[in-house]
Amino acid sequence: MSEQHEDRYKTILEAIELERQEEENYYISLAENKSIKEKIDSGILWYPVDMISHYYSIGEKIEINVERVKHLNTPHKLKTGMACQIFGRVGNENAFSSKGVISYVRRNKLGIMLNDSAITTDDLNHVKGNIGIEMTYDERPYRVMKKAIDKVMNSDEPHIASFREKIRNKDSFDYNIPSEHIYTPEHLNPSQSEALKGCVESQEFSIIHGPPGTGKTTTLVALIKELAKTEKKILVCAPSNNAVDLLAYHLDLSKVPTLRVGNVTRIGDDLMHLTIAEKARSHPEWQHIKKVKIEAEEAKRLAGKRKRVFGESARSNRKMMYRESRELRKWARDLEDKLMEKLISSSKVICTTLIGVSQRAIKDLHYSTLIIDEASQALEPECWNAMLKADRIILAGDHLQLAPTVKSMKAEKLGLSVTLLTRMADHIKHSYLLDTQYRMNDKILSFSNKKFYDSKLKSAPGINSWTLVNDSEPLVMIDTSGSGFEEVMNAKSLSRYNEGEYFILREHFLINKDKYENTTIGIISPYREQVKYLKNKIEDDEAFSSFDITVNSIDGFQGQEKDIIYISLVRSNDKGEIGFLKDERRLNVAMTRARKKLIIIGDMSTLSQDPLFDELSQHIEKEGLYQSAWEYMSA
Repeated sequence: MSEQHEDRYKTILEAIELERQEEENYYISLAENKSIKEKIDSGILWYPVDMISHYYSIGEKIEINVERVKHLNTPHKLKTGMACQIFGRVGNENAFSSKGVISYVRRNKLGIMLNDSAITTDDLNHVKGNIGIEMTYDERPYRVMKKAIDKVMNSDEPHIASFREKIRNKDSFDYNIPSEHIYTPEHLNPSQSEALKGCVESQEFSIIHGPPGTGKTTTLVALIKELAKTEKKILVCAPSNNAVDLLAYHLDLSKVPTLRVGNVTRIGDDLMHLTIAEKARSHPEWQHIKKVKIEAEEAKRLAGKRKRVFGESARSNRKMMYRESRELRKWARDLEDKLMEKLISSSKVICTTLIGVSQRAIKDLHYSTLIIDEASQALEPECWNAMLKADRIILAGDHLQLAPTVKSMKAEKLGLSVTLLTRMADHIKHSYLLDTQYRMNDKILSFSNKKFYDSKLKSAPGINSWTLVNDSEPLVMIDTSGSGFEEVMNAKSLSRYNEGEYFILREHFLINKDKYENTTIGIISPYREQVKYLKNKIEDDEAFSSFDITVNSIDGFQGQEKDIIYISLVRSNDKGEIGFLKDERRLNVAMTRARKKLIIIGDMSTLSQDPLFDELSQHIEKEGLYQSAWEYMSA
């Protein structure tokens, strides 16, 4: 291994540690020296909660469901997939605490998968009414990534060495075996068919470049169906649970035998049957395993029961009960492991997150092919964690959209936000662009197509000209220059908002609301403070009450689409400062969420000092409708 090679992966390890430290410090700062009330107000704690139900899950874990009984309308930061701590209080002291993962959040209810079985149901019942759920720092993803990079650096396995060297040198993966027996479904367009055939023939590494609305998921499902004809095991991954769930859902619709491993989030009952937990619970052997687990817990409970008089006989009996509990638990684990092996061996396709590949049930499996969807959002060390287990790699995504979020500026400078897709996109022989989009009007697509995709994209018939009923202009810019609508920075959050842009948005909406009936509307802003401001205003305004409206950040909208999109750009100042709006990919994501109408609101005297926005404003003057905010201020 060359010094240059070793240095590259040492740098990645250093970046992982910097990112870990940044996240740990963030959680420490959230909770440090705060009372329970302060933690509730800051959104990191639910307290008190009532336990609604509990049941045994896979791996001797208990999953519990709780509900807030106070502070029902207090905003919070708890989200699905987050690490958390559940604790019970007696007086002013914690009676117990245990870590877990939030499995779902729905209004004032959430589920938690406990990491161990140390807490008994007796513990939970003993502190009824005094149970809390608090966000905590989760070190596991960083341990997994470090372990993966260590193996990359030190492995002598031929396929790992090949990936390692070619990725280090940005070499092309040229090796392929042409096949005459690849079936491409009729519903695929020519570029999708070419991608499918090329990826099947590639023996090491290939890329499917899927710009917005070009049918990437459709292509991947067809590809997986074709691979499943000849391969025993296929691994399908993505960096987020939501992206994995989407692919698993479509694979299930296509009758591909699929197993979803991990914490399944934000999905309906129609997908639960794919999870390893649900398959286990539905299996005839599960009832017996559950019975053994209950017997083990009962033996442990009896052994721990308090006695006033503790003689030799009682001591011997307690020791025997603890031993019986341990033996029963071991028996349950053995039975469970055998059941897991059966379920896994019968599944052609395993779907999980890139970190989830390391879960106990599947950590020792090896796969013929690994497919990583949303690879533009995946950190390189995350990808390596899955790549170490496969002979062939297929990346899918769009490196011209947002990169993964990296919190540490030092880690970002070391290249942690540069994805494998970005690194290898221009150096891979087997790289296939999906060139036909099915989402948006041609005018909405036009700027991104010219600026980011070298005008290689085309629209499917019927899509290129679709608009709202009685609306002739799908692309609009409202310039607030000279209106006095300047940005304001929140000193606490250090994020920005712009009240005037909401005023213009509302006026434009009121004028056009008759055209918006039975449509979906998205309102996007790059700044968290503006998102918060817009949400509060719209929730309190009856003018918006009957419409399907989603307000979110650019990051939050990636992967989504709406009939109508408003973009509030916020920045308006005398210095011409636009901050992270300079990132071209943010603009690309924001503009390509709209199907039929896109309205961009911003101060072009500020924004146009950057070449990107100057080019955008000139493009809309030529191709769309360019308006001044003054037209709405006098309305």
